Amino acid sequence: MTVLHCINSPSIGGIQKLVIDLAVEQKNQGIDVSVMLDSREGAYLKLLLDNNVEIIDSGISGGYDFSFSKLKKLKSIFSKFEIVHLHNFSMLRLMAISSSNSVYTIHGLSKGVRKENIIKYTFRESLKNYFLNKVDVFIANSEYTLGKAKSHYGLKKTYAKAILNGIPIPSGESHEFQNTNSIFTIGLVSRFTARKRIDRLINAFDMFLKNEGEGQLILVGDGQAIDDIKSQIEKLSLSDHIELVGYTDKVSDYYKQFDICVHPSDNEGFGLVAVEAYLHGLPVVAFNDSGGLVEVVFPIEPENIIENETQLAERLGFYFKNRQHIGDKANERIMYAKTNFSMKRMSSDYNDVYKQLIKGT
Repeated sequence: MTVLHCINSPSIGGIQKLVIDLAVEQKNQGIDVSVMLDSREGAYLKLLLDNNVEIIDSGISGGYDFSFSKLKKLKSIFSKFEIVHLHNFSMLRLMAISSSNSVYTIHGLSKGVRKENIIKYTFRESLKNYFLNKVDVFIANSEYTLGKAKSHYGLKKTYAKAILNGIPIPSGESHEFQNTNSIFTIGLVSRFTARKRIDRLINAFDMFLKNEGEGQLILVGDGQAIDDIKSQIEKLSLSDHIELVGYTDKVSDYYKQFDICVHPSDNEGFGLVAVEAYLHGLPVVAFNDSGGLVEVVFPIEPENIIENETQLAERLGFYFKNRQHIGDKANERIMYAKTNFSMKRMSSDYNDVYKQLIKGT
C-alpha cells in the first residue's frame, strides 16, 4: 500500500507532530509512506529524515495558491499513490484529488474559536464546503469534531467517521506514577491561547486557596495569552503560588511533579494532553464544554468532568485532602491510555479505512 500524507510544514505544532508520528508508525508497520510538505522549515523535519520517510515538495505557497502548472504537477504526483491523505486546507490539493483515493482528516474547527477576517473566513469555508463533500472519506479526531463538521459542512453524501488520536508509546517503555513534590501540585501543559481558558483554572485555584487548600499551580507552556495570564495572576496576588515555566521540550520532568492535571479549555478538537497525563498515572479534570477532551476523560473518570470554576475548586480540594490515594488508580490510568490512545491503534484504524477505500467498499 502506498500512502501520501500532506501537511504544510514540519514546524512545531500538535497537528504536524501527530501526522509525522502517524507516518513513521505506518512505515514501521510496512506501509510505503511519503509526506508532502509546502515548506521544509521546522523542528520536526529531523523526525522524517531520521526515519527515512520520503519527503515530496509540493511547490504550494499558501492555502489559496493556484496555477494550472502546479495543479497538473500535483495530479501527477497523487496518481502514483493508492491513498492521498490530506490534513489541512489547500485549494490546489483539494482540486488535485479528483482521480485519487482521498482521505481528509479535520483536526478541529476554527468557527467561533478565533477571530478572523469575515471575508477571508467566508471564502475559505465556502471552498471547503464544496471540496470536502467530494473527498472519498472524511475523518474527524473525535465524535465532537465530527458532529461539528457535519453541522458545518453537511457531508451528507461523504463517508465520515471519527478516529481518535494516538501518541507513540515505545514498546518496553516503563510508565509509572512518580510524584516527586512534597507540595500538593496542580499542573497544566498547554499553549497559552484564549481558547485554552487558563483564566478558569487560575480563578478556581484562587477559590481553592481561599477554601483552606494548600499547594502550588505550575503552568507549562507559552503563547499569545501570556500577558493576560500574568496580569490575572498579579491581580489575584497569586505570584507566590503559581509558577510560569514557559515552553520546554522536557515536559515529562514536570508531569513527575504533578499530583493532578487540569485542562480548562473549551471546544477542544481532541486533547492529547489528557492522554499524556494518563500515561504518567495522573488524574485529569476537564470542563463539560471542552469538546473532544470529554471523550478522553469521561470513560475513566466521569467525576472529573465539571461544569464551572466552583466545581473545579471543589475537585482540587478533594484531591488535596486525598493526596495519599491519588496513586491508587495510577496503573489503571496508564493502561487506559496505552490501550485506547496509542499511535499503533490509531495507525491500524486508518489502515482499515485505507484498505476499504482501495477495495471500493
